[in-house]
Amino acid sequence: MFLRISFAAKICLHPFFYCIFLFPAVLSSVQAQPENSLFPKREVRAVWLTTAGGADWPKTFNADAQKRSLIQIFNTLQEEHFNTIFFQVRPRGNALYRSSYEPWAAELTGTLGKDPGWDPLAFAIEEAHKRGMELHAWFNVAKVYGEGMPPTSFPRHVVRAHPEWVQQYDGEWWVDMGIPNVRAYTENIVMELVRDYDLDGIHFDYIRYPGEKFNDWSSFRTFSDGMDRDDWRRNNITTFVRDMYHEITADKPMMKVGSAPLGVYTQIPGASSGFSGYSVLYQDSRRWLREGIHDYLAPQIYWSFGEQASPNDPDFRALCLDWARNNFGRHIYIGIGAYRDNVRNEMTEQIFMARSTEAKGESFFRYDNIAGAQSLRAAYKYPALIPPMPWKDSLPPLPPANIRVNEPQPDLYLIQWTAPPAAADGDTAWRYVIYRSASEDIDTENPRNIAAIIPATETRYVDRTSNTFGMKLYYTVTALDRGNNESGSTPFAIAAPSKKEAASKEPAAASLWLAQNYPNPFFTRTYISYKLNRRMPVVLIVSDTLGRKTLTLVNETQNPGTYIVSVDAEDLSEGKYLYRLKAGSFVVTKYMVRGD
Repeated sequence: MFLRISFAAKICLHPFFYCIFLFPAVLSSVQAQPENSLFPKREVRAVWLTTAGGADWPKTFNADAQKRSLIQIFNTLQEEHFNTIFFQVRPRGNALYRSSYEPWAAELTGTLGKDPGWDPLAFAIEEAHKRGMELHAWFNVAKVYGEGMPPTSFPRHVVRAHPEWVQQYDGEWWVDMGIPNVRAYTENIVMELVRDYDLDGIHFDYIRYPGEKFNDWSSFRTFSDGMDRDDWRRNNITTFVRDMYHEITADKPMMKVGSAPLGVYTQIPGASSGFSGYSVLYQDSRRWLREGIHDYLAPQIYWSFGEQASPNDPDFRALCLDWARNNFGRHIYIGIGAYRDNVRNEMTEQIFMARSTEAKGESFFRYDNIAGAQSLRAAYKYPALIPPMPWKDSLPPLPPANIRVNEPQPDLYLIQWTAPPAAADGDTAWRYVIYRSASEDIDTENPRNIAAIIPATETRYVDRTSNTFGMKLYYTVTALDRGNNESGSTPFAIAAPSKKEAASKEPAAASLWLAQNYPNPFFTRTYISYKLNRRMPVVLIVSDTLGRKTLTLVNETQNPGTYIVSVDAEDLSEGKYLYRLKAGSFVVTKYMVRGD
């Protein structure tokens, strides 16, 4: 079935989006709207890059091969328009960075504590920043080892160095967060990271108890001071969170602090799971937002749409709305469990569900489960900026100046500009955003016009774009500060192809532009977008390769703008098809392929 659908200008109607992506047939008569209502310009797109057990880590102990593999991972994430990486630096009481407290991870060399001869965290930060991405140090707090005993190493693993701090739970080692010395030791490790590395954030995980039966009676009797045991446990975790937030932000005010709590905070309609973060794991994560001792949460909502028969399989939609509504003015990034088959089949719909709420983005567990996913390419069609955190910094930087463009060879444009001076708060540019448009009225709120996001170490950008129709191209540049506040834009600069080249191009460019469908080849869904520069009658049809009309997707007069058509192709047989856009007297035809 093919279908034309629309999207409202503001992505805030929860039931509306739920219907679009889960029950599209009810909207078959609605007309298309501009696509920047579908793809937000500001959105965190994060992924957990898991090093524990070598899950996402290069399957080699060769340092050069590990570096090459990391570069490939970062290139893939950049190409797929991700902007944030949660890089696991303390998987299980070990380190993927130079620590004076804990041994090097065995995933690096095959031996716990052996120096790999390079610093993976420093390397990862540099590579992320080159690509305009943030990198947060993903730090497992209370779970410090799996089964058995860690081997001897230097420094000694915490399980061996402090057996009085640890307990086994379901065969795994956890530190007792009720012991003040445990919290102090862990805080020292975190602050070493904060001070030694140019991180964008600290991302806590396993920041909880393993369960109700954890054997902490000794520490409870010693340190509880008459508190109820459940409240005492929650207070131990919150005390650690509070101390960490104040220490981190006192040292580096712009560093973000967040965590990945369990996806069920407490029971709600649609999520009747008895396994909740608040009651069973003693994780009062919403208090951290309410108290202002966290900047964001990435709750692990690792389930599919609809409450299932199992009480431990709650409804993604209900949980998504519950977290977004209880953000207390801080950021929520919806954690999506891409490792589960039923969730992977819904990733596009889950992204758009998250966008329909007050959530500020999504995060995926884990890299290996989303690399190259066609459904993500459809949802992350354009780059996105990371939303700013106004409680940290709300003053934008000053804009760049003196933008200029020249074309040293066909379809290659060199854009140059002058760095801005410091703003009133002392901030200078941290990154630049380059915008490209076929209109001199460059819409900098439309992510389609983002050509690149680059570090502020560069004040030039080479745009290798296929200017198919020989149009004039208009460029402008903005600055982002470290807090992701965006400056105003510079006056535009024009890149005009030579008359000889322009004359050889399609004259329809003045009125019409049709994109290649995305993804292509496609399977169950694809998207076709096009742009009109003036009001005209529009017909968009699909036909087989013999030219026999199959379906009419659009047949109406439309205003200038960019449009997107969603195509549900589950009932379409595999093979090659044509799609033809006729706008006024102009016609453009392209091929698309339905895979098996």
